[in-house]
Amino acid sequence: MYHYLKWAALSLFIKRNMRYLIFIAVSLAGIYVSDALYQDMADYLLKTNQTDKIAKYLLMKWAAVSFFIALVIWSIMRLGFANAQKSKKREDDRRKSSDPYLERLEKFKNIEKLKSRSDLLISSHKKDTGDSGTKS
Repeated sequence: MYHYLKWAALSLFIKRNMRYLIFIAVSLAGIYVSDALYQDMADYLLKTNQTDKIAKYLLMKWAAVSFFIALVIWSIMRLGFANAQKSKKREDDRRKSSDPYLERLEKFKNIEKLKSRSDLLISSHKKDTGDSGTKS
């Protein structure tokens, strides 16, 4: 039974974080490919006595490697935070819907006109005297 729970947890983790795991795999492959291309180009340039171009290829290799390393670091950081942000948002939504103070405030949001105490006194005085408020 415990064995099935481990596989279920692993498959759930992979399902939720597939995008970031693909970024990590592509980045690691990119690092390998950029290193292999640099080695091939460096060997070719040494055999053809064009050593002045090796520095350019080395710079391009390290630019690609640094980009892929940054992508790996970003993806690893997002692995844990993506689920935490979703669960925090759900928790905030639940808390917001169950808060009695916010429910009371929602009643006042859609009122067309709020009446002050003086408005209520004037309207009750008009009702008692029968005055329509217009002078002739």
